[in-house]
Amino acid sequence: MTNTIRPPQATFGDMTLPNTRLHYVKAGTGPPLIIVPATVSLIRQWLPLTQFMGQRFTSYFFELPGHGGSTPYPEKFESRFVPETVEAFVNILGYDKFHLMGFSFGGLLALRTLEHLQDRIEKVILLSPCVSKHALKWSTPRQWAFKASIKAMKNRRLLQGIHYVMNAPRLEGPLIYALSKVSKVDRRILKNKNALRMPLSTLDVFAYTLDEIFQMEYQYADAPFNIPCYFGMSVNDDILKYELTEQIVKRHFQQLTIQKFTHPYHQPPEPPTFEWLNREFGQFLKVIE
Repeated sequence: MTNTIRPPQATFGDMTLPNTRLHYVKAGTGPPLIIVPATVSLIRQWLPLTQFMGQRFTSYFFELPGHGGSTPYPEKFESRFVPETVEAFVNILGYDKFHLMGFSFGGLLALRTLEHLQDRIEKVILLSPCVSKHALKWSTPRQWAFKASIKAMKNRRLLQGIHYVMNAPRLEGPLIYALSKVSKVDRRILKNKNALRMPLSTLDVFAYTLDEIFQMEYQYADAPFNIPCYFGMSVNDDILKYELTEQIVKRHFQQLTIQKFTHPYHQPPEPPTFEWLNREFGQFLKVIE
């Protein structure tokens, strides 16, 4: 009879910061870890990851301002606002030093945060980080389609029209199919994330986030960082080019530990469970520890 590992208990909270009211979850015990979310990431989708990391850390995951239960920034979303949000968050939590983790677009946000707070960060964990527009595997026509959509969503009247169409029940199937084809994101992921059911404010933030992704080329003038970094990514990532991503991360860290995976996706098509994360990434967690 095998012993089943039970996930650490999770507690939820809301914290009022200078430019947002942040909705977050906490799980586990140990050194503090702040997990910076990717685009349109909700706590309910990534709670298992928070609990998985909670086996070694006191881990925190929050919803980006404008998503889920976190209120939007007073200005249009830009990645440069996130480090100040993380700083205010850890200050109120009472941590002087902490660990930092980012996945996908959250990888870029984690690096921006590291620039701002590197004297307070002990380790950085990057999982499949999106750090360059050139690393995107999307074809030129796909990128044109996304850029045209972003331009449309920056027009308030067009954004309202797009939001109305996205929320029409009879169009859900065809729209999910089309979005999956253009983005190369598995339809199951789009359905599980309710990708067509974003509130208007979230859709607005999403447009500005995508716009930044298509302009992104991460470079830090004072690189390399003298902070340990743990980089994990699949060599078969279906959204990002592994080799280019690894090159960029290598340029930015002197102390780098690399873990290569072989799963054929950027993120799992079904929501990750605590048990699945332990099975697939348990060894990586031990290396970080």
